[in-house]
Amino acid sequence: MTTSMTMQAEPTPAQAFASSVHLERESATPLYLQLQAKLREMIANGTLPVGTAVPSERVLSEELQLSRMTVRRAIEALVDEKVLERRHGSGTYVCPEPVRQSIDRVLGFADEMRSLGKTAGSELVEFSTVEAPGTVAERFHIEPGTHVTRIVRIRTADGRPLALQTTFLPPRFQPFSLEKLLQYGSLYATFKAAYGIEPYKAQQIVSARLPNEDEIRHLNVDRLTPVLMITRTTVDEQRNVLEHVVSAYRSDAYQLAVALNAR
Repeated sequence: MTTSMTMQAEPTPAQAFASSVHLERESATPLYLQLQAKLREMIANGTLPVGTAVPSERVLSEELQLSRMTVRRAIEALVDEKVLERRHGSGTYVCPEPVRQSIDRVLGFADEMRSLGKTAGSELVEFSTVEAPGTVAERFHIEPGTHVTRIVRIRTADGRPLALQTTFLPPRFQPFSLEKLLQYGSLYATFKAAYGIEPYKAQQIVSARLPNEDEIRHLNVDRLTPVLMITRTTVDEQRNVLEHVVSAYRSDAYQLAVALNAR
């Protein structure tokens, strides 16, 4: 006697994904809003972790029996919210949560990331002695053209490029030791260990603009994605200028939070 057994095929990842998406087709809520809400919920509860690829519009359309336009509206809304990101030639992926920093004290980048539970990283792009541009000379109270140190670094959070940072150091730190900077791991730590000084106060200006070519290349952003430009001048307790820093942060990965009191 011969017994035949039919093996049931394992569902594809797209089929498994679609089976967890339940839409109410008789509801007054448009289907694209239902799909948008469901995707947002799956991202929030970890069903779709950071870095996960979302099935393509065509696949979602077929598996959920929705029109391509309906799926596209849901996906585009989440891309606009920076919940999803499109990668050219690769697909659509779940974005990492933006780094959200409160402005309430003077912190270096490494300490700032540590306070947020992130691992800070740095890639040196340039370390040089240059003639001070006019704005920098004004901040340092020196003549334009005076030699200053310029340090350009890509700053990362959990391995992801977050900012392109250009730091100028005044003439009193000439010559500044790159070896000590690498040894102590951060500029503020170097100030304290090598010079016995610490940052006391800073003036910070925040604005938005489109990225330049260096920022597009180093931060891996689209030329139409704005960057958050943060300009900071820091002084020590004697009001001597320690640094002038111009940072371009990815606007899709970094947020500033300010607590306001009524009085």
